[in-house]
This record gives sequence, C-alpha cells and structure tokens, in this order.
Amino acid sequence: MTFDPREAIPVDNVGQEYAHVTATPCACGGCWRVTGQALLLHEGRYYDRLEVVCTRCGETGVFLFDIDAFFRARA
Repeated sequence: MTFDPREAIPVDNVGQEYAHVTATPCACGGCWRVTGQALLLHEGRYYDRLEVVCTRCGETGVFLFDIDAFFRARA
C-alpha cells in the first residue's frame, strides 16, 4: 500500500469524510460505496483510509483523510 500523507484530505468529522466520498463521482459518473475502513497512525498523526467501489462500473479506489485534529479531540 502506498501511503502519501500529502494526499490526505483534512476533515473535522466522519460526516465530512462521507460527504466528500458522495460528492466525488467515479470517472464513469457512478457513485462510490465504502467497502473498507482503516485507522492509520503515521509519524504521530492519525489518518482514515476508506476503500471504495463504484456501484456502476466496479472500479475500486481509496480516499485518505487527515483526522488528526478531531481524533485527538475525541480521545
């Protein structure tokens, strides 16, 4: 798995993660469905990795979110 924290999208809550996935269509125009989730700790920061599949064409993808600020606030 390639991990580049510079590609992580900063969010303030889980709802923002799912809103971003919903607002970002697949290249075919289809919608993403989340198939997996992983909490990652990298160099002292927390990230959420969502694995997705397109409901139209079956393409898979990954969204990476920087959740450090809200994850630490909840801990």
